[in-house]
Amino acid sequence: MKLCPKCGTRCEDAWKFCPKDGTDLATLIKGTNPMVLTKLCPRCGSKYDSRVRFCLKDGTALVSGTPR
Repeated sequence: MKLCPKCGTRCEDAWKFCPKDGTDLATLIKGTNPMVLTKLCPRCGSKYDSRVRFCLKDGTALVSGTPR
């Protein structure tokens, strides 16, 4: 899995474009910073960008931090 550099959507490695905003996943968008995964789902342990509020897998509210 990889993250869209524009919106942070989780994308399959084989996908060429982001399904949410159509960003070309093969090229890094000029002037963007790589996603920093700073939020964590306390239920399943998935990591997310700071802009995401709820887990995409199970809907749990995310917390700040990294897995132990």
